[in-house]
Order: sequence, then structure tokens, then C-alpha cells
Amino acid sequence: MLGKMLFKGTWRDYQARVLAEMDRHLADGRLHIVAAPGSGKTVLGLEAMRQIGRPALILSPSITIRDQWRERLFPWFLDDRHGWDAHISSDIETPATMTLATYQALHAIYAMGEDRFDALIVALERQGPLTLIVDEAHHLRREWWSALFALRDRLKGTVLIALTATPPYDAPLSEWNRYAALCGPIDSEISVPELVRNGDLCPHQDHVHFSVPNQDELTILLERRAAITALVAGLLGDAELVACLAAHPWLVEPEAHEAELFERPDHLTALMIFLQAAGHAIPRAATRLLGVGDAELPPLSAAWLERLFDGLLNEPRSKVQLGDARCAELRRVLNTLGAVQNGRVTLDESKPVFTAMAGSVAKLGSIAAIVRAEAAAMGDGLRLVILSDRVRADELPPRADASFVPAKLGVAPIFETLRRAGLVENGLAVLTGTLVILPIAADMALEAEATAARIDLARIRRRALPGCPGHVALEFGVGETQPAVLLVTRLFQRGVIRVLIGTQALLGEGWDAPAINSLILASNAGSYMLSNQMRGRAIRIDPDQPGKVAAIWHLATVAPRGSGENFSEESDMIALVRRFDAFEGISNGEGRMIENGIGRLGLDALDGPDQRNAASFASARDRARVADKWRVSLGDATSRSHVRCVAEARYAPRQLAWADTLQALMLSGISGGALSAAGVVRQFAHLGGAATLAMLFFGATFVYALPKLALAARLWRRNGTLERSLAQVGRALCASLCHAGALGRDGTDYEILVRRSLSGHCEVIIDGATRAEERVFLDALAELLGPIQNPRYLLVRRSALWGRSRMDYHAVPASLGVRKELAEHFLGEWRRRVGSSRLLFARTQEGRRALLRARVQSFAGGMQRAFQRRSVWM
Repeated sequence: MLGKMLFKGTWRDYQARVLAEMDRHLADGRLHIVAAPGSGKTVLGLEAMRQIGRPALILSPSITIRDQWRERLFPWFLDDRHGWDAHISSDIETPATMTLATYQALHAIYAMGEDRFDALIVALERQGPLTLIVDEAHHLRREWWSALFALRDRLKGTVLIALTATPPYDAPLSEWNRYAALCGPIDSEISVPELVRNGDLCPHQDHVHFSVPNQDELTILLERRAAITALVAGLLGDAELVACLAAHPWLVEPEAHEAELFERPDHLTALMIFLQAAGHAIPRAATRLLGVGDAELPPLSAAWLERLFDGLLNEPRSKVQLGDARCAELRRVLNTLGAVQNGRVTLDESKPVFTAMAGSVAKLGSIAAIVRAEAAAMGDGLRLVILSDRVRADELPPRADASFVPAKLGVAPIFETLRRAGLVENGLAVLTGTLVILPIAADMALEAEATAARIDLARIRRRALPGCPGHVALEFGVGETQPAVLLVTRLFQRGVIRVLIGTQALLGEGWDAPAINSLILASNAGSYMLSNQMRGRAIRIDPDQPGKVAAIWHLATVAPRGSGENFSEESDMIALVRRFDAFEGISNGEGRMIENGIGRLGLDALDGPDQRNAASFASARDRARVADKWRVSLGDATSRSHVRCVAEARYAPRQLAWADTLQALMLSGISGGALSAAGVVRQFAHLGGAATLAMLFFGATFVYALPKLALAARLWRRNGTLERSLAQVGRALCASLCHAGALGRDGTDYEILVRRSLSGHCEVIIDGATRAEERVFLDALAELLGPIQNPRYLLVRRSALWGRSRMDYHAVPASLGVRKELAEHFLGEWRRRVGSSRLLFARTQEGRRALLRARVQSFAGGMQRAFQRRSVWM
């Protein structure tokens, strides 16, 4: 069968790119492809299977996705479906050339015991060396992983292909580690912008609608903020506590506790920051050892208070210093505030506050406003879907005249809010696994669609909804969700229903309704996977709407600025920021960049919810501008253009390069010139005249200083701005990684680019690299410019200016610190491109003390050394 397979279509450029890179990526026996919805992921998997030429076991998370593999095989690769049935099996225990199974089926056999699993391995091995294809492996439950790893380990010589649209980037570390251990690093990625460029996804834009919590929700939030503010004020004003902390052994005798300090530099820094905020002098022994002055410490914040409290409650020496009674009282107060979760102190909004904000009924008003605005803008062409987390059917009113006071956000409360707002003319309906509601006016259309789909209407029972005039509930038999989904989807596609409310569990993945042109995410899902899956419903192209432009609406409930705002974050905004990190899109402003992050919407430039909401409505109303913005932002992109991973850095050794190298050179040159000029002036003193002597002095100074001033000017041209400094750091790092063999080609094959992002920060890009090489480079750059952890080698630079000495530390990346020769080569590149420095081995006594200083300074300057990975189109 494999020899007869041949793709009968034409590969899209991004598909051809992935296939062209395949052989190189398979060197380690694994191929890991991330492909956005609509990119032909299954077809790519079939072609990879064909090229490898081995029998394949294909595992999928559901029967629906499993069956898609057979559907794509015919007619894209083979013509005669029936002639190949013997070569395709859907029973994992009777494998064939292509065996299709679910992870559940594999786990079921694994759970039956060793003998049954052994028999499965024997049956699979009879097929010969296999290709194991894992489709959407991020879906796996914890117990399924055991079966999958056991299968992989028992099948020797297997080639593994991992395909997914949504890697679990924001999953817990243990889950990500399992995923990465199976699938390996990401080798190739097909992004949403590539699909929009090729016309395989429609232009779209994300919008945010803000709401203000109701009085009950606001009271919960403000009471917590006020309590935290009062706690902090009380601690800062407690002279006895402040004196107790100032006498902490770590601060008074830091040399005697270097090993402890090295393990908890964050707590040490928090102690110093707290003392500074309380107006108390930091013991001189600590500042002298650590090389951190008062001016270099950041202000007290929620994050530093969390580190302080965690240390006081959990660090043995701090607990002794504070005393049992004070520790117990602090723990009691923090527990009362709900600020201790899983044994850790968190001053962000507590679980009750987070739940209140995320499920705020204030979002119902946002949803009604969005539906009204979209209906006015789109008219009969509107196809709007609202996705929520819960059904909450018990909140439907029992009578038409019953009062309606929704308690929580959910499908039924959203439906009733829109119905009572008079938005029923939009064909309002509900589709969930347990609740289906249609307008009575849709009866005739329902019958027609049921007949066309050959669904017996006798299987559908209508139930009156006395509290919802004009609507009826449909009840299907047990396990008959699919007929309901099919019928309601057909009515939605036709426009009989134009506003459909459902759950993300039923409609968030796998549901296909290309007519959707507006989506409201009334879901608390902040995860990368769920966010991308839900957005994927709206951005598919619609053959019946060639000019389709989609709007995706996100909701956030934010409190007005009140007491204690410095010690609390808006939980809804935290979730929203995390969600926007998961996908790339166009900006709302004049910028042409396509990148991830919420900054591209330009919300920070607007004041208050009303102004922001007005801007969102104006943007959504002008669909033509959104389409044009995509066209302009994509520009004249070549087939080589794709989304790349870049580093957003806020720190480079620019300031020290100036202070140490440039200013020192200038001052050396000028002072040397002045001394020499003084000698010249003495020789011509007999000429007299102040003007003449001054001209002689400054002229001689200039002549003698010129060489060093020229060198300073050359270094300024190279490193004078943050962009140029980052570029030089990137080039030094790239050259060293190439020398070490960490990058696969010669250094001249790569180019280091630096540009400003939409947020104004600098982005560092390595051009010409594969996805795997990008990861190697960015990992190393994060170690070099980010907060310092525990490297083997440090780059150390001392600068002395105007009588003040300071030290600058950079970690030598682990890939260059494995051998001294590699670290020394990096030092040479650094000196040549960036500036003077020396190499220090951090495992000696001197090196360990320097590393302690470096870590404390790194924590103290955390915001300055912030390092973030971003996705950009270029």
C-alpha cells in the first residue's frame, strides 16, 4: 500500500517547507510538527508515513480524529477505498499496514495486565519496524502516558512523528516534561499568519470588552486589597520587627552564611528591600559583600513581599530570628487573607476573588453589548457563537414573569440575558450536550434539515419553556448528541440561527461551522491549548463568504483603581495576558508587525473601560480595515517567511560598555592629552598671553587625545544604543555556539537582527536558523542576559568611574561552559565585539562568592534583566 500511495494535490508552500526539512529533523528518529488548524496536518502525517515507508500505528485522542486519517487517505493518496480495506485496521490488536487507534484503546489494553500488553507488542512487531504517529498528544490524561511510554520503549527502532496544533506550552512543568520527553523539541511549525497569507484562514482580529464588577464582587476585592495594604503598613511601622530583621545573621555576618545565601538569594534581597522601604539602614557588611547599594534596590512590591513572607515562614534561620510567636501570628494573618496557597504565599488575588472576577455576572452586560454592536454592523450576515464553561440550566426562569437575577456566568444566564435584552430577532439558540434551545420560528427549517440529514424527527422531543416565550427545548435520546449538533449547525450555517450559545467542551474543538464570523469567549480558559482551539472555530475560511473577516471577543472584569493597588494584580487581566501570548495577530495601531501578546491591541494608551470598549467596537465595525491591515502587515512575504521565536530583552551591557570602555577611553585620552599639553604650554610660556596659552593647551590636548577618542567613537558606533549592543552580544554568542558545534552550520550562515517590538522593547532574532537552532540560541541568550542561576563560568567586569567601583556579571551559557576551551573562546568573542571582561570559574571559593553577588544583583535588578520569548512574523 505504501508503494502505491501518492499525493494527488499540490503542496502549499508551508507544507512543502516542512516536508523539505523532514529528512534533517529525522536524524534523531523523531519529527515534531506544530501546525495551526487548517494547515493540512493529517495530510502531512500521511506523506511523512509514505516517505518513511514503514507500517504505521497512528494514535489519536478521539474516534472522530482517528477516522479523519482514513478520510484523508482516500482520495488524496489512494483512489480505490475498498481495494485497500485489508491494509487498514481500526483494531490495535490486529494491526495492518496502517493501524488507527485511540489513546484510550491503548491504555485499556495496558491496564488489562502484562500478558495482554505483551501480546500487543508481539502483534505490532510482526509488521516490522514501525512509524509511530501521535496525533494531538497534548490531550493525554496522566494515566495514558504510562501506556504510551511503555509502547515506545518496547517497540525498538521505531520512528516517531508528533503532530499537534496546540503544544501544552503553559501546562504544569511535569506535564510539559512528559510531552517533550515523548515528542522531542519542535522541529517545524506552520503558523496562523502563513495560512492567512495563503488564503487558508480568514483575516481576523481579537478585541477585548471590559466590565466593572458589581458591588458584591467589588466589596470582596477591595476588602482584600485593604487588608493587605494594612498588613504591609503595620509591618513597615513595627519598629521591633524592623530591628529584628536588621539583625538577621545573613545581613550582619553574611560571610559566615554564604552557602545559605547562595540557596536563597531571593529571600536575602527581599530582606534588604523591606528594610529600605521601612527607612532602616541595611547593615554595611551585607552591602559590602554583595556589592548592592540602596539606589540599586527596587521598590517594595507584592512579588518581593511574597519572597519575604515565604522566607520568614519557611526558611529555618529566618524562623528562628523572627521567633515562634511572630511566625505563628504572621501565618495566621496570611491564612485569614487567603494568601497561603499550597504552602506558598501569594498576594495576587485569592481563589475567591479570582473566581468572582472570572465568573462575574458583569460580563453578561459585555456580551449583550457585543451582540448588539455586531448585529448592527453585520445585519443578516452575522453568525455569532458564544462559548462558556458551564450550562447552569437551573438558572432559566420557571415563568415568563419571574424575576431574573443571575448568580453566575454560564450558557443559560447568557441566553436569558440576551432574550430579555430583546435580541431574539437574531435567531437566538443554545447548543450543549445537555441543553438545546431553538426559536419556535425555526420549526419548519428544523424539519427540512432533519429530512435532508435523514434524521427521524420522532427521536426528538420538544419541551415547552414557560419562562422563555418564543423558544422550545429539544431533547434527544441518551448518547444522541451528534444528531443535535448536526441539525443546529445546519440551521446556523443557513442563518436561521444567527447567535448560538454553547459550551467550549462541546463546540471548542472539532466542531466545524465555517460561517462563524464573530466569537465571544465567555470562558475562563486561559490555557494555550483551549484558547487556540476555540479561536480556531472562528478563523476558518467559508466558501460561501469569500470576503469573511472574523472578530474574536475576549472579556475582562477589572476593578476601578482603589486601595492597595500596588499589592494586587487584576486576575482577569493576568489570564487575558496569558491567553494572548498563545497566538499571533495584527496590531490596532499604525504598526505593521504581526506578533503575539496583548500589547498589539494598544490598550495601554487608552483610559478606562469605556474608552477601551469604544475603540474595540470601532475596530470590529470596520471589517474592511482589518482585512487590509492583514494584507499590509503580511506585505510581500516570501514563501520563506514564517513565525519565528525571538527574544525580547530589556537589558544589555550597554551602560557598562559606555561607563567602563567609552568614558574611560575618553577620560584617559583627555587627561593624557592635558598632561602632555601642560608640558607643551610650559615650553612656550615665554610667549605670554592667556589666549595664546589656552589655544596651545586645548590644541595639544586634542592632538594627544585623538587616537583614544577615535577608538571611543568606534566603540560607540558599535555599541552605542541598546539595539546595537544587543546585536553585538548576539553575534558574539552566535559565533561561539557555531564554534562549539551547538549550531549546525558556519557562523556566516546566520544573521543577528534586532528590532523594536510593538511594545517598544528590543527583539533579538537569529535569521537563517531552523526552529531547533532558534531554541539553542535563545536558550543561551536567556542564560546570558536573563537572571543568573548557577553557571560554571562567569564573565566579570569591573569598572571604576568618579571614584565609584561597580561589577558587572554575565553567566556563560551552559552549552559554552561545559569546557574551559569553549568558555575562553566565548570570552575572546565578547572582548572583540562587546568589551573588556575576564573569565571566572564559579566552582572556586572566589568564584562562588562572585556568583552569590551576581545572583543577588540579578534578583535586585529583576525587571531590568527581564527576558521573554515572543513569536513574530518575518
